[in-house]
Amino acid sequence: MKLTVTALFGAVLALPVLAQDAPGASVLQFDFPGAPKAFAPVPGRAGLTRFGALDALSIEGQAGSARLVVEFALPPDAGPDAAPIDARVTFRPDGFTNFWQTAEMSGSQAIRLTQVALSGPQPRIAGSFAVTLCARASVLRPADPDTCQIARGEFSTQLQID
Repeated sequence: MKLTVTALFGAVLALPVLAQDAPGASVLQFDFPGAPKAFAPVPGRAGLTRFGALDALSIEGQAGSARLVVEFALPPDAGPDAAPIDARVTFRPDGFTNFWQTAEMSGSQAIRLTQVALSGPQPRIAGSFAVTLCARASVLRPADPDTCQIARGEFSTQLQID
């Protein structure tokens, strides 16, 4: 199942995602050494893609050139007590290279959801995360375990359902 979830995350990244903006309603906070504390959600990059076996969510924020991406999967029709099946957090200080990423993590331990409303006229997700991020020289190279540091954050945003 993990290989399938990982493959589906790749598919989600390739899809265009549209955000439904509500002024002042979106929050993406981040606590990591040397990183900006607040990220503005990127228009068009907060959404939900439904697959048969899971719902894949992706939230992207920016602070200057820095980018923060939180991705996770939920069981279909998840409610407020849902635990993510799989999750990944990526921080790119310059937006393109030199990135930090979760090496391996369990979604249920890394991401806690406080609000889950994945249907209706205004789908919304809110929660927090506590993960270990490790530096990676490129997507083709493994994370460097000697660089790993704790990262914490919060998110709250409306979603576009694909």
